[in-house]
Amino acid sequence: MSTTIPAFHASGFSRAKGKGDVFIDSRKDAASSGIFHIEMDVHFDPAGADNYPAGSLLIKTDMSDGAKGVFIASSIELINSYGKHTPTIYLTGQCKSDAAAAVPLRGCRYWVMVANNSRENKGTPDIVGFCIHDRNGNRVAYGTGPLKGDIVVAPN
Repeated sequence: MSTTIPAFHASGFSRAKGKGDVFIDSRKDAASSGIFHIEMDVHFDPAGADNYPAGSLLIKTDMSDGAKGVFIASSIELINSYGKHTPTIYLTGQCKSDAAAAVPLRGCRYWVMVANNSRENKGTPDIVGFCIHDRNGNRVAYGTGPLKGDIVVAPN
C-alpha cells in the first residue's frame, strides 16, 4: 500500500473529538505558561445529510511568541483525514478571538493538524499543530507539540 497525500481542495469523511494541552518549554517565560489548550468535536460525512464540515474547535494560547487568548472556530471550511493506525486530520476555516493584541485582530483564519498516535493514552502521544493568521497574512499564534490528553481521529 502506498502513502497518499489527502486532497486538500475537497473535504472527505473525517471525524475527530477530544481535548488536551501542549506544553512547549521554549515558549515559556516569566509572563507565559508555554501551553496551548485545544478542544475539538468536528466531523464531515459526504454521504450524510450535512453538506458541509461541522462541529466546534477552541484553542486557548498562553505562549511567549504570539497572541494570548481564546480562538474559536466560526467556520470549518475544509476537513480531511487519512490513515488507519495513526489517523491524521487537517482542518481549516475562520475564527474569532478575544486575544490581546497590539492591533485588533480581524479576519482570523486557522489551520490545525492532529496525528492520533496513541491508543487509550498509551505509547506515543498525539501530536497537535496549529497556526492562526489575520486577514493580512500576519501570523497571530502558532504551536506544535505532543498532546497531554487525547484527541481521537476516526480511522480512514
